Amino acid sequence: MRADAVNPAYFGRLRSLPVLSGILRNPISATRRLHAENGRYVILQYPHSTRRRPQILSCIADPELYRTVILNSDAWRTVRPGAGSLRYAVPRLRGGPATHYRRLLSLPLSKPAVAGMSPDMAAIAKRTVDAWPRNKPTDFMPLANGLMEDFAISLLFGADRARALPIAKMINQGVVATWGGRAYIKWLLTVPKLQRAIDEWADEKRGDLNPKDIFSVLVNNPDWNGNPPSNKLISGILMFTFGAAYETCQNAFAWTLVLLTQHPKIAAALTDEIDHAVSGGLPSMDKIGALPLLDGVTKEGMRLFPPVPLQGRRSWTETELGGVHIPAEMRVLISAYLINRAPELYSDPYKFMPERWRGLERSPLEYPVFGAGSRMCSGTLFGTQMVKIALAATLSRHRVELAPQARIDYRTAITLTPYPGLPIILREKEAAPRRTPFSGSIHELVDLPAAG
Repeated sequence: MRADAVNPAYFGRLRSLPVLSGILRNPISATRRLHAENGRYVILQYPHSTRRRPQILSCIADPELYRTVILNSDAWRTVRPGAGSLRYAVPRLRGGPATHYRRLLSLPLSKPAVAGMSPDMAAIAKRTVDAWPRNKPTDFMPLANGLMEDFAISLLFGADRARALPIAKMINQGVVATWGGRAYIKWLLTVPKLQRAIDEWADEKRGDLNPKDIFSVLVNNPDWNGNPPSNKLISGILMFTFGAAYETCQNAFAWTLVLLTQHPKIAAALTDEIDHAVSGGLPSMDKIGALPLLDGVTKEGMRLFPPVPLQGRRSWTETELGGVHIPAEMRVLISAYLINRAPELYSDPYKFMPERWRGLERSPLEYPVFGAGSRMCSGTLFGTQMVKIALAATLSRHRVELAPQARIDYRTAITLTPYPGLPIILREKEAAPRRTPFSGSIHELVDLPAAG
């Protein structure tokens, strides 16, 4: 046991109730306050918990406890959503099924394959970004969403926009519904329609194997037992893979641009770095992939605003966590958001400091942005490339500022997203830098320079 082992704080049922309610309403704010006041390890009890049959939720914000959970995949399993085929999503498969489908997906998402997509991705980005409106307040989120959907559909799903876009819209409803409420009821009603749409799309792809099309690969390969894959299995893997391919990255892209609007000197230096590398051409990875400031800005943006800020696991068997006995079928709520702010890992952890990444190496267990261990996201390379190319295309064409009197709040579903939108103005690149003050709950999440 390490010398600075984290001792848990125990909450009884009554004391746990307002905390659990707060987690449902605003999980980031509630867990941030919970850990600030009670330490990095807090054990809550559900209202129906008894001594004979305890029902607990372990909340952790400690890198070493995170390591314990992630590396013990025999004891801790990914939490499954309660509806539809998402129970078959790749991170929730185990054993032979997990190995089989991770192998299938590894080829279209491999390093050579992703690098080969770079020229097309850069061309899509330039074409899209060049058409964005200038000199008027605009909600940036539909722009970011459209660009990232275009990347995913064009490069990973056979460029079938007519089939893919309605499915993407329905998957977005599932992302919003994660924490329950009316959105969850709406999602339950949407699931059958989504299943039918995916089934129809799968029927079109059967017998036409395209190794660059993830959905075609899923449909036209047998399952781990050599049998044709079931519709529910195909749907679950597609829903997760398709949604993850653009939803997480659009938020990382948007939050990073917000940070750059508040740090104009860094934005100017990054623009110069990109311009020098691209020289008016396409922002492909052979030109921008090794840029140190772009790499630091991308990593720092995702450290401060991890696309999936909270991760859930369930104990598959009886186990221990931090010296505490955990019964089977208990949940742990992991704050990737707070682990990315651990002061022993990052100095001035609430500040945007891209320069910290020059010479700094952090493992996925110390930088939980794309997960870690055996359940690490297989699309990490693709996602990082999307964000870098999107940033390079945007800054080589526009100067970005927030709209006057902007308010930027956040919403936590599976992902951490600006809510209800992100009001910006795109200016000519040569326009004088201007940092526009703004209000909103984002100020709870990051320390920004004072106005003036």
